[in-house]
Amino acid sequence: MRSSILIVLCLAFSLATVAWSQDQGTSQNGNQATQSNQSQTGTNGNQSMSGKVSHDGKSVTDNKNDKRYTVDNPQALQGMEDQRVALIVHVDPDNNVIHIIQVESPQQ
Repeated sequence: MRSSILIVLCLAFSLATVAWSQDQGTSQNGNQATQSNQSQTGTNGNQSMSGKVSHDGKSVTDNKNDKRYTVDNPQALQGMEDQRVALIVHVDPDNNVIHIIQVESPQQ
């Protein structure tokens, strides 16, 4: 009788340990997903974008959704007219305006 109680207790402890370790794995995966989203959007609202600069350098058409954004600091794109670029920008979605933080690299 004593050995069967001991076996049941060991089994219950083992199951509780397995459930706890699975829960820890889930919360760690959730943190990784949050960090992944922050790397694309950034913690300060900046986000990565790639697209084509207009002929006059005052707008960029996003590759992802073909949406055209007006650039509020077109001097950042000087000399890159009609080229594909990768950018880090701050987006004002209400007005379709972007502020360029950094030009990462030209794309072919």
